[in-house]
Amino acid sequence: MRCSIDLDRPGKREGYVQLNHSNNRHAYGVIPLPIGVIGGDTGPTALLTAGNHGDEYEGIVILQRLFHDLGPDQVQGRIIFMPSLNLPAVREYQRTSPLDGANMNRVFGDPALAGPTRDIAAFVEETLISRADFAIDLHSGGKMCEFSPCGFIYGIGDKEHLQNKIRAAHHFGAKYTAVVEGSQGSLSAAGERAGIVMLSAELGGGRIQRENIEIGYNGTTNTLAGWGLLADSPRETRTTFLRSWFAGSSVMSPVAGAFEPLTNVGQTVHTGEAVGRIHPLDALDKPPVTVCAESGGVVVGQRAQAHVVRGDFLLHLGEEVEESELLKPLN
Repeated sequence: MRCSIDLDRPGKREGYVQLNHSNNRHAYGVIPLPIGVIGGDTGPTALLTAGNHGDEYEGIVILQRLFHDLGPDQVQGRIIFMPSLNLPAVREYQRTSPLDGANMNRVFGDPALAGPTRDIAAFVEETLISRADFAIDLHSGGKMCEFSPCGFIYGIGDKEHLQNKIRAAHHFGAKYTAVVEGSQGSLSAAGERAGIVMLSAELGGGRIQRENIEIGYNGTTNTLAGWGLLADSPRETRTTFLRSWFAGSSVMSPVAGAFEPLTNVGQTVHTGEAVGRIHPLDALDKPPVTVCAESGGVVVGQRAQAHVVRGDFLLHLGEEVEESELLKPLN
């Protein structure tokens, strides 16, 4: 893949990364993935991405706005922007790529995989993450899920690395930050492999909500300031950490039907509490099935669409954890 701009030259430039793709419409088609860079030739580098999943537009709006707002004189170091990382999926408002059906956030770091989604991921890992000291990957729940606006960090690494991620989460300043095990094929995992300080965020879902845009925009700029990339000093912000890999943290639908949630994102629920009802679609004589939480916690994310089949995700819980506990790494 070829980048149309020099990422190492000082200034502010926008261009594209050329994804070559041949299909029934184009024998020699090119998909131009937008990319931009702002900054100088000295100082740290931060990579900002969004559109990893193609139905998550909040991060795209935030990074487009930030790119237009910042000038080279405001940046101490370099910021690289890829706001529509998985552009083929973004264009189609689909979570996964229409070109090969792949989920971009599961294909990083696996050279055995092939296809256009893997090509993009390889470019990001080999060309962009290799240049970066820090990275932020902005997500939301897309069409299917709504998240309580929150940061996400992987609970792995040595004490110093974990402290750097914790510090970044505080600077991002969302009410909650989920600490997760994550997927080895994610962009966050690629950042971990490179040893950079990597932060992700989930910013709502469904329709774009202004308050979630502001949380993401202010959180991103404050984190950049905390990393020393912006002239302004970071604001004093704090977050509450939630651990979300415990048994019962994910609540799945036991039957098919229409999901009626009885909770809201950000709400605290208790063990055994009713969190939703599944209403039958094809019979009047069947009562709804009440779904209860196996464990207590904060509702981090909740299904946004009503139709469910057995095994579908309904909601995800996080339990509050002390910062000192996070410094006991998983590996």
